[in-house]
Amino acid sequence: MATAALLLAYPAVSYRTNTARHLDVLGALFAFAPLLLLTLTAAWTGRPRGLWLTLWAAAGLALWHDRAFIAAHYSWAYLAQDVGVLSLLCGLFLRSLRPSCMPLISRLSWLMRGSLTPLLARYTRHVTQLWAGLFGAMAIVSVLLFFGAGVRVWAFYANVLTWPLMTVVFVAEYLVRRVVVPPEERAGFLPVIQATCRHWRRLVAAERNPPRRRLSP
Repeated sequence: MATAALLLAYPAVSYRTNTARHLDVLGALFAFAPLLLLTLTAAWTGRPRGLWLTLWAAAGLALWHDRAFIAAHYSWAYLAQDVGVLSLLCGLFLRSLRPSCMPLISRLSWLMRGSLTPLLARYTRHVTQLWAGLFGAMAIVSVLLFFGAGVRVWAFYANVLTWPLMTVVFVAEYLVRRVVVPPEERAGFLPVIQATCRHWRRLVAAERNPPRRRLSP
């Protein structure tokens, strides 16, 4: 519930602060909070811990020293986070398309079924390519809108349209799946979401430990 609340709160606060007519202190703090928390977590788990925590503190002092400039340009932090997440997702799908790896969606189907038919292997590879292309295109569009159309238009795209767009693609792919893939080989919405949550770590680690390509006849 806490994760869901954060996922809903972040785009709402981001849209409100990026479309405000005046400087929003809450928006400036909210823009850098995820970055500071992630880097603090990385510094805490790094070795030697003292060195990384010292570097983190130094970076925090540098941000505080230039707080006036940063507060006036905090929209850049939102842009970096939006493009960064989309680029990471694109890279996650792209790296699984390398010859030495099993495509990410193929791997998910393999974890759910234990085997893949040639038809399902081809289809899931195409779906992996679809999501890689979608995330890459969305990252490019985000940058173009930010610099070409202005922050207000970009904020509407990044914080309002992103999730509906991905939902439309997800539903469209499911409808195509119902036509292309036989009933005994396809899964519904809920099983796919449950399997993704259950096997997320194994999906992300696909490059380090790819499963054997077992195809059922």
